Amino acid sequence: DSKSQNGNSVNTILGGVFKVLLFIIVVPPMLNYAGLQKEREFLTSNLTRYDIGFSQKMFFNCSGSGKPTVILDAPTGMTSDSWMLGQAELAKLTRVCVYDRAGLGFSDAPPQLNISDPGEGAVARTLGKEGTAVRMVNDLHRIVTFSFPQERPFVLVGSELGGLVARMYAHLHPQDVNHIVMIDPISETLFDDVNNKNDVEKTENPWISYWFGHLLLSFRLLQVSAMVGLSRLGLITGLMTSPLTTLNNESDSEFTIRQKHHLCNPFHVQAVFDEHKGVNESLSQMKEIQVAWPLASNISSTIISGTYYDEQLPPSLNRGWSRAVQDVIDHMDSKHHVITGADRHMIHSVQLVREALAPVVRIIKSWRVQNKA
Repeated sequence: DSKSQNGNSVNTILGGVFKVLLFIIVVPPMLNYAGLQKEREFLTSNLTRYDIGFSQKMFFNCSGSGKPTVILDAPTGMTSDSWMLGQAELAKLTRVCVYDRAGLGFSDAPPQLNISDPGEGAVARTLGKEGTAVRMVNDLHRIVTFSFPQERPFVLVGSELGGLVARMYAHLHPQDVNHIVMIDPISETLFDDVNNKNDVEKTENPWISYWFGHLLLSFRLLQVSAMVGLSRLGLITGLMTSPLTTLNNESDSEFTIRQKHHLCNPFHVQAVFDEHKGVNESLSQMKEIQVAWPLASNISSTIISGTYYDEQLPPSLNRGWSRAVQDVIDHMDSKHHVITGADRHMIHSVQLVREALAPVVRIIKSWRVQNKA
C-alpha cells in the first residue's frame, strides 16, 4: 500500500509539473497573439496605408503645408515613431512626411516574388533584394511618385540607415532632391579594414563583430522572446522598455501601445533583423551606385552628429563610427553640424530635437528665398 501511495504521489507531482510547464509554454504565446490582434485593430482603425504594387501596403503620413517637402527616414530597424517630435516641429514650417520601411511598424513586408517567373523575376531584379537600401529607395520612390504623389523638391532627412537611403535616393532620382540631411549616417567604410602596416596585432575592426555578432544575435533572441510571449510579460512587469521611451509624452497612450505592439510582434522584429543583416550588401550597393551615378552637383548635403555615436558603447566603437562618418563628410564635401554632448539617443529627444533640426529649418528658408516667384 505504501508503495502504491508513493507512486500516486509521484504521479501527482509529475502531473502538476506538467500542467505548470504546459501553462508556461502555451498561455503566454496565446495571450500575446490575442493582444497583438486587439492592438492592431485599435492602432490601424484610423491609419492610411498605400499600395505600392503586388498588394504590398506601406504606412506613409504627412502633415503641414508648403515647399520644399521634407521626408524623414528613421534609424536602422526603427519605425517612423522615432521622428514623432521632429515631424511635429517641422510641420509648423512646411510639409513633412514620415513612413515605415517595409516590414517595420505598419508597413507590409516585401512580397516574395517568384524569381523563376520571367515577369516577377525581372521586377525582383529591378526592385533589388529585400532588406537592402536599393529596395528601400525603390519603395520610397513608388510611394511618393505613384501611390501618394508628393510635390517636389524634397529635402531628405535620414538617420543612420535612413541617411544611407536618403543619399542613395539622391543618386538615383536627382530630379526629386534639393538637399540631403544625414544624422549619424551609416558609412560604406564602417566595416573596412582600418589597420595600418605598423599594426603588429592586426586587430579586427570592432564594428564587424559587434554588428554581425552581438546585434544580430540580440535581435534574433528578441524575436524568439516575442514569439513565446516573454516580451509582453517583460513590458508588463517593467523588465523591458521601449528604445523610444525618451520620446514618450505621458499623455500619449497610443504611442505606448504602438511601442508595446511592435516589440511583441515577431514579424516586426524579423524586419529589424533583416535590415541589420542586409546592411553590408546595402553598403556595397552604395559604393557601386556612387561610381555609376555620381551625385548631381546641384544637390548639397549636411551631416548632423553628436559628440559621440552612443554613450553606452565602448570608445573603440564610437571612434570607429566617427571615423566612418568623417569619410562621408570628406567624400560628399558635406557641411557638418555637431551637437555638443549628445549621442544618437538624445538627438531625437524632446530636449534636443529643435537644435538637431535647426540646419533643416535653415535649408527650408534658404530654398524659399532662392525660389521666390
